[in-house]
Amino acid sequence: LTATMDAIGQSGGVQGLKYNMRAMAKLYDALSKSCFKKCVTRFSQPDLAVGELTCVDRCTLKFIESAQAVTQEMQKAQELEMQQQQALQQMGQQKPFGS
Repeated sequence: LTATMDAIGQSGGVQGLKYNMRAMAKLYDALSKSCFKKCVTRFSQPDLAVGELTCVDRCTLKFIESAQAVTQEMQKAQELEMQQQQALQQMGQQKPFGS
């Protein structure tokens, strides 16, 4: 989850922290809604049943692992794009042949 936070807000400083906090709040909200909808089936008891707790644990783990996998793929794509841009810049800075 920390890797997700780090990858989401790269602008640094206070703005980066604010962006990270909003992103984490959105992620937590999505996780809560998704897992609650999937796992909580009985509303007659004040506490979750054992099966519901197990479901919530698994759902949370899968959600976080998915978010981390997406973040890693986004980082790879950004790194590749940066490498391509650097290569293009280097090609533009080279002197033409025969100059």
